[in-house]
Order: sequence, then C-alpha cells, then structure tokens
Amino acid sequence: MPAVQHRIRYQPVVETHSQVCYRPVYHTVMEQECYTTCKPVYEQHFREHRYTVCKPQTEWYEEQCAYTVCKPIIEHYVKEKRYCTYRTCYQDYTVAVPYTICRPVYETCYKDVCYTVCKPMVQCYQVAVPYTVCKPVYEHRVKQICYTVPKTVVNYYQVQIPYTVCKTVYENHVREHRYTVKKPVQETYQVMVPYTTCRPVYEKHVTEHRYCVPRTVVQTYQVAVPYTVCKPVYEQHVREEKCITYKPVTESYQVCIPYTTCKPSYETHVRKVPQLCTRQVTDYRMECRTGTQLENVETQHCVKICGGEWQETREYIPGPTTIQCSTMPDGRVAQQHVQCPGIWTCKKVWVPREESKIVKVCTQVCKPFTYTVCVPHCRTECYTTYRDECYTTCRMVQEQHTRMETRHRSYCVPEVHTKCIPYTTCRIEKECHVRYECRKQCYTIQEQKVCYKTHTTCRMIQEQHVKCETRHRCNYVCEEKVCYIPYKTCRVEKECHVRCETRKQCHTVYEQHVKSVPYTTCRIEKECHVRYETKKRCYTIQETHVKRVPYTTCKMVKECHVRYECRRQCYTVPEEKVCHVPYTTCRIENQICYKTVRKCRTHWVAEEKVCCIPYTTCRMEQEQKVRCVPRTTCKMEPYCHTYQTCRYVPVCEPVCEEPCTTTSCHPATEWKSGFFHKLGSRLTCK
Repeated sequence: MPAVQHRIRYQPVVETHSQVCYRPVYHTVMEQECYTTCKPVYEQHFREHRYTVCKPQTEWYEEQCAYTVCKPIIEHYVKEKRYCTYRTCYQDYTVAVPYTICRPVYETCYKDVCYTVCKPMVQCYQVAVPYTVCKPVYEHRVKQICYTVPKTVVNYYQVQIPYTVCKTVYENHVREHRYTVKKPVQETYQVMVPYTTCRPVYEKHVTEHRYCVPRTVVQTYQVAVPYTVCKPVYEQHVREEKCITYKPVTESYQVCIPYTTCKPSYETHVRKVPQLCTRQVTDYRMECRTGTQLENVETQHCVKICGGEWQETREYIPGPTTIQCSTMPDGRVAQQHVQCPGIWTCKKVWVPREESKIVKVCTQVCKPFTYTVCVPHCRTECYTTYRDECYTTCRMVQEQHTRMETRHRSYCVPEVHTKCIPYTTCRIEKECHVRYECRKQCYTIQEQKVCYKTHTTCRMIQEQHVKCETRHRCNYVCEEKVCYIPYKTCRVEKECHVRCETRKQCHTVYEQHVKSVPYTTCRIEKECHVRYETKKRCYTIQETHVKRVPYTTCKMVKECHVRYECRRQCYTVPEEKVCHVPYTTCRIENQICYKTVRKCRTHWVAEEKVCCIPYTTCRMEQEQKVRCVPRTTCKMEPYCHTYQTCRYVPVCEPVCEEPCTTTSCHPATEWKSGFFHKLGSRLTCK
C-alpha cells in the first residue's frame, strides 16, 4: 500500500471590510455687505445777460431819374472794291540729282579669349565604421490545443410531388361577315349660264375757257420828307448828400464763475476668497462582466420557389376608319366615318406560380456567460482652499473752485458823413432837315385771255352673252358584299403528373480534434562588426584654356550714282478784279427819358435787450447701498465605504506517491497550482 503524504495548499478567502471616509460638503450663504456710492446731482441755473442790438429802420421815398436812350439808325450802301489776285501757273522740268550709297562689306575675324575652368578632382579613402547588429535567434516549438468541430451529416431522400399541367388545345373556325359598300357613280350634264359684259366707248370734246390775268404797271415819283434830328447837350453838376454810418465798439469785462470738481480717492482692501480644487482618487471595485460563446442551433424555414407557364390569349384588333360620302336630297355631299371590321390575334402570356418548401438550416448562436473582474475606478474629490484677493474702492471728494471768464459786449456808435456826388444832365436840341425820297406806285390792269381744253368722256355699253358649263353629279349606289373571317378558339385541358424530388436533411455531429500549433520564440543576440566605407573628397584645380571667338567687322564702301527727278516750278500771274461790297452805317441818336425810382434810406437805432443764459452745476451725493455677497463654507461629511480583500489560507491535503493518471484536470489550468505554490512560499518567508 503506498504511503500517504500531505502537502499544504493555499486557498483564497475573500473578506469584506467597511471603512469610514470623509467627503467635502459645501454650503453657500448670502451675506449682506454695505458700501457707499457717489451719485452726481445736476442743478440747472440761469444768469441774466444784457446786450445791445442795433435795429435797422427803413424809410422809402420816390425820386425822378433822367436817363438817356440811344436810338440806332441803320443805312445800307454799296461800294466798289478793286483787288488784285494771283493765278498759279505750273512748269515741269527735269533735274539730275547725284547721290552716294554706302554698301556694307562684312569680314570675319578671330580673336583669342582666355578663360579659366575649375576641374574637379576626386580622392577616395577608407574609413572603418564599427556597428552592432542584433541578430534574432528563433526557436520553434509546438503546443497541442483540443477543440470541438461540428460535422454536418447530410441524408438524401425521395419525395413524390403531384402536380397538374394545363395543356392548351387550339381550334380554327371561319365565320361569315356581311357588310354594305357605297359605290360612287358620276353623271355629266350641260348647264346654260347667261352673263353680261360692259364695253367702254370713248368720245373727245373741246371746251373754251376764258380767264383774266392781272398785269402790274409801276410809276415812279419823288416826295419831300421833312425830318427832325435831336442833338444831345450834356452838363456836369455836383450835389451834397449826408449819410449816417454805425461804428461797432467792443467792450470786455470779467465775470467770476464758481464750479465744483470731484477728485477720486482710491482705497485698497484684502478679502479671503474660497477656491474649489479637485484631486483624483482611485477605488477598486468588483464588476460582473458578460462574455459570449458560440452554440449550434438548428432552425427550419419555408422557402418560396418561383415558376410558371406560358398561356395563349386572344386579342381583338379593330379595323381602320374610312370616310364614306353620301348625297343628300338637296344635292349636298355628306361625309361619314365608317369603322372597318377588325381581326383576332393570338399571343402567349407568362403566368407565374409559386411553390413553398421547408428547409432546415444549422446556425451558430452566441450564448452569454458571466464572470467577475476587479476594476479600478477613478473619482474626483473636491476640497476648498482660500486665497487672498485685493480689491480697490473709489469715493469721490468734492473741491470748490472759481474761475474768471472774460466776456465781450458790442454796441454801435452812429457817425454822420457828407459826400459830394457828381451827376450829368442832358438836354436835347432839335434840328429840322428835308430829304427827297424816290417812291414807286404800283397798280394792276386786268387783261382777258382765252384757252381751249380738250377732255375725253367714257360711257359703258352692256352686251348679253351665253356660255355652256359642264358639271358633274356624284351618286352613291349600295352594294352588299360578304367576307369570311377566320378565328381561333382556345380551351385548356388538365393533365395530372407526378415528379420525384431529391431532398436533403442536414444534422450536426460533434467530433473532438486535437491540433498542434507551432509557435516561434525569438531572442535577440548582439554581434559586433566593422565595415569599411569608401568616402570621397572633392577639390577643384584651375586650368587655363584658350578658345577662338569669331566676330564680324563691317566697313562701308561708297558708290556714286545719278538719278533724274521730275520737278515742278510754280509761279503766279497777277490779275485785277472788281467786286461790289455792301456795307451798313449806323448812327446813334440820343433821347432823354424820365422814370420814377423808389429808393430806401436806412438808419440804425440802438436797443438794449436782456437774455437768460442757462448753466448747470454738479454736486456729488453719497448714497449707502446693501448688496448680497455669497459666502461658501466647507465641512467634511463621513460616509461608509465597503471594500473586499483577498487572503490565502493554508489547507492540508493528501498526496499520492505515484503520479495521478486522472484526466479530469484540464491542461490549460495547470499553471494555477504552480502560481499559488510560489505565492504561498513567498508569504511564509515573510
């Protein structure tokens, strides 16, 4: 019998503890605070201001004014003017003009140009560069994983499905259709139509026309015309006129004006202001979480299968519409629309049909399960601190001041002036003259004349004629006709059939499989190497080269030529001409006239007035006010917090010497026993 040994195994025990914690509770209270404000009070005042105003007074009077009117007298004359003109004559001649042409001659020359080229030189050298390479070392391992695979097993079976087929049977028939057709018959006949024409007949006549023509006779005679010329005589005079002018005088004076200013006075105070701060606190809680796992579920559902068949249908198509003419009893032709017989057509139509089948489907459904996890939670804890805040108050302090204001008063002082005004008088002296004018007298003498006018008259003579017209008459004769229309009838005959369908039944069988999953572990091993890099150093060497640059020179070669130009010489020949120039003379006759002019005389009268000038004064009044200031207090309120701790209790259990051959333990959970054993050994050492 094997010996029984014991070993210590640590079993986890969960304990629940309670802890008293404190959280801040804030309470805000509104406190009354008194403060003083300065309110400005404005007062309206009036002061008396005296000033002098010059008021104008206007006097109107009438005065006789003499003025001179210049009356123009225009006379027309004609004078003879002789002038000399020059007539232009042209003479053509030829002149030889020598000229020189400069022809360019180009020559190509070469010059040497020196230039410097920087030639790059490359020098290679070796540099040792140490570097480290991390070389991965891969190790291949294999682990076995047991898993379950659902295997689908399919069973086939036969099912008989009866169905009915409708077979179409067509039969051909012919029916007799009688209809009436109107056949047009035309008749020709003659009609005598009388008509009248008018023929014009022209006749010529001569008429004697007597008329009177006035003939003008002109007789010339002379008339003595006396006229008077008014000659103006001008005389110079001087008169004295008195006028009053007002001279403005400005007077300055001082006025004392009191005023008040408000000077601000600032005071600084310090008060405690509560400030709310936050900090993060971590708590651990046990949470229940939900996971899912796949589970096979077999379902049945109905599937619709779409089918159908072709069926033949008959359709009637109406015939075309024709126009039929008929003669009315009064001879008019009437048109009528007539429908021709139609035809029957056959066409195939698809008739759909649906069938239902039950199908089994195996699907995988996610099944939920619950497990517990210890999750850390962060919460924000608030606490209050106080900080000093400085604030400034302002109060207004009144100060009394006085300022001197300079004002001006204006008034007018009258002054009398005398001025001499020169004026001119004009008197008219009359002179009598006599001139002789040639006048013409016109009178008319009547003369009688005779003229002959030819005119034509037209009269219409009527003539009677007769003509024959050929006319047509259309009559319709009814005819009966017979046509045979073929048509087809369709009847459906049912036939019963049976078809066999192969169906599939599916069910799932679970099989246990084991697969080997290869995986690779990788560890990094460092290896030191040295490589040689070839580097290049580039520098330039100056080299001098010479190149030949072609350039072109141009020199001018003179060539002498002669060309002939046709020129024209222009000279003038004087000619004397005479023209008659009309001119007009104008002489001015002065005439004195009188008119009444209304004038005004203005003088200024001083008048003293009084006005009230408003002004505003400001004084500051203190006013006590009360406002509510929030005050926040914080106190710590206790509350109970429950948490769980886990500790391991040692348990003694028997152990057999021989290895246990039971397969109840899952290979995936073997790591737990080793983990708890190591944890228990560490706790005992402590």
